[in-house]
Amino acid sequence: MSRYDVVVAGGGAAGLSAAIFLARAGVSVAVFDRAESSLRRVEKVYNYLGFPDGVGGTELLVLGRRQAERFGAAVLDASIDTVTSTPDGFGVATSDAAHECTYFVIASNKRTDLATALGIELGGFGGRFVQTDDSGATVVDRCYAAGRITGRPSQAIVSAGDGARVAIAIIERIRGGYYVDHDT
Repeated sequence: MSRYDVVVAGGGAAGLSAAIFLARAGVSVAVFDRAESSLRRVEKVYNYLGFPDGVGGTELLVLGRRQAERFGAAVLDASIDTVTSTPDGFGVATSDAAHECTYFVIASNKRTDLATALGIELGGFGGRFVQTDDSGATVVDRCYAAGRITGRPSQAIVSAGDGARVAIAIIERIRGGYYVDHDT
């Protein structure tokens, strides 16, 4: 059984951004990615900082994954079948493995089933969004949500920023104080 500080469900812009920030802070993190991000269907993203000529959605995710892995995140090509609350966090099961984590981040708008399995009510437009506080925390202790599943706009850069915001909140909770990620 693998143990991580944080498990992220979803390898889109929000999930990968969260993983980058967590891994850079020395927090063990695994991203479970089914390669279903809607960003993969976007031929060119023209409104993402740093790509003045646009970038393909799939290419942006491939680069994000490479960056997350470079800093130590495990990015697993696997689907989470179940998530359950445990006394120390969460149990996460895939078809072939069991994992444990202290914090769980839902970063896929397609995985509302994970939210409801934890007892989180869905709301908002179409009843498919998870409500969070300003840090991204849900009503379930140590469970956070980031990106489109929170009802925020679906632009990739907004989702990436939201993933970073949630990661910093988790890092601050782990460390018990203010955290800033400074580049060197």
